[in-house]
Amino acid sequence: MFTGRLYPGWFAVFLTVICAVAPLSAREKTDVVILKNGDHIACEIKSLERGMLNVKTDAMSTISIKWQDVKIIQSSFLFTVQDTQGLIYVGSIHPALDEQHVNIEGLQGEWVAYLDPISIVQIQELGVSRWKRFSGTADLGYTFTKASDRTQFNFTGDVTYRTERYSSQLYYSSIFGTSQGETDADRKLLTLSGVREFSGKWLAYGQAGSEHNLELELDRRYSFLGGPGYRITQSNRSMVTAIAAAAFTRESYYGETTRKNAEGFFGIDAQFFKLYSPKVDIVNQFVFLPNFTTRGRRRLEYNAKVRLEVFRDFFVTLTFYDSFDSKPPSESAAKNDYGFTTGLSWSFRR
Repeated sequence: MFTGRLYPGWFAVFLTVICAVAPLSAREKTDVVILKNGDHIACEIKSLERGMLNVKTDAMSTISIKWQDVKIIQSSFLFTVQDTQGLIYVGSIHPALDEQHVNIEGLQGEWVAYLDPISIVQIQELGVSRWKRFSGTADLGYTFTKASDRTQFNFTGDVTYRTERYSSQLYYSSIFGTSQGETDADRKLLTLSGVREFSGKWLAYGQAGSEHNLELELDRRYSFLGGPGYRITQSNRSMVTAIAAAAFTRESYYGETTRKNAEGFFGIDAQFFKLYSPKVDIVNQFVFLPNFTTRGRRRLEYNAKVRLEVFRDFFVTLTFYDSFDSKPPSESAAKNDYGFTTGLSWSFRR
């Protein structure tokens, strides 16, 4: 998959198609949101994510409201509601008698949960169009160096699909360099991952991926991994997840025979965000992979990204990456590859 030239155009087209074909129809806007300043909004409640309540109105189209500014929320339609403990409730949403809490009621009007709004981190409408369950981002950067007559492009994109307890993500990242009319791919990474959330903070995680790294003399690496994960913390400002898994790889370095490996996988994903204007998104991902096939070999992966909104759904992005291999199969290969990129980013439904 990673031999020859591979351009990210297909991925950008995929993002565009998903956005373009999303249906425009919506249900009746009979939900009610009352803000702490006394404003009443008749709307269609769409979702609560990362501290922002997204609602659709006739007069103002889709708007985002800070969750901390909401006093009362009410809807007779069904939603999934998740709290900071990872517990998931299904039902309609109504204010409690004291108006300081939220009641979740089941299909027959039975009481399901009595929650403090501060403890609610996610609300998702049930029965919405499947197309509207997609979200994604696309980052594009460009660098030109006159002294070496070299042009470099970096592209990163992802598409995520979410249901009540399942989510899957297609992720692609590449760095291409062009010098004297010749194009080469410095780094390429393609992964497909899936998450199944359980009641509480536990989850199951699986991933399949392909990787190429010219600096490390890695022609291709195919990997498969799976294991449990745990949400260390989840709030309207942050989410930290730990994953421990078993990994199996098939890798080929330039000039070397193909090798199969059994590895461990220990990862931390820490996200911090401010989702009201200007939006700020900070992501840190660290992975440690001890190799059980080659004694003494271990790999480390670290990725950090900062996204700062410049106007609605468009961001300036700063990214740092570092890949380390203590004992690469090729003796001439570098043990470490790191870099820093900048670019512009666009997101939809996120």
